[in-house]
Amino acid sequence: MIIPVGTLINSGLIVAGSLLGMTLGNRLSPGIRIILFQGIGLCSVVIGLQMAFEAPNIIIVIFSMVIGGVLGELLALEKMLERLGAKLQAVTRSSSASFTQGFVTATMLFCIGTMAILGPLDEGLSGDRSILMTKSIMDGCAAMAFAAALGVGVLFSALPVLIIQGLITIFAVYLQSFITPEIILYIKGAGGILILGIALNVLELAKIRVTNLLPALIFVVLLAPLATLF
Repeated sequence: MIIPVGTLINSGLIVAGSLLGMTLGNRLSPGIRIILFQGIGLCSVVIGLQMAFEAPNIIIVIFSMVIGGVLGELLALEKMLERLGAKLQAVTRSSSASFTQGFVTATMLFCIGTMAILGPLDEGLSGDRSILMTKSIMDGCAAMAFAAALGVGVLFSALPVLIIQGLITIFAVYLQSFITPEIILYIKGAGGILILGIALNVLELAKIRVTNLLPALIFVVLLAPLATLF
């Protein structure tokens, strides 16, 4: 069995960044913590827009977001993730008021995006960890800033990253035939919109249940072959 070394490093840097952020958080003024949060939010806006514009056919992405959003709302995925955060908080006996918010926000940011898919795929298929190494550094820095503002909940976002990316690496050989270059562009398009939603939440410009939109990443893959109809 393939060992997802790149993902282990990615998760480890999220933990390290979170611990550093928690240590610095107590020493940073509220103003500095706010500006760090706003900086990440603005960068996420740019990243989300860049990714969204790469979709070959926006209609496919729109249909995917609508269908995926309805399914996610029916399944109440956001509440499920929040309940998981609450259970982790209970197990760790953390008194952090922002534990669940930190866990949910960081989990969504670290698990959504092309690098979270392509990185594990590259490692599983060719042993190339360059994408995951880049993502690890980015996630570690983001975890530091998030943890400084939201606390220990951010640290536990390393668990979903480890599970999701690890499984992609292990089963990469079976996914290769399904993930074509065109489908990757559609995943980037839908993922970019989700990241934009996270950014708006971070900047407190909206309250979007981004987790409930996650099924869009599945539907965009299923609907991509229909692009020729539009």
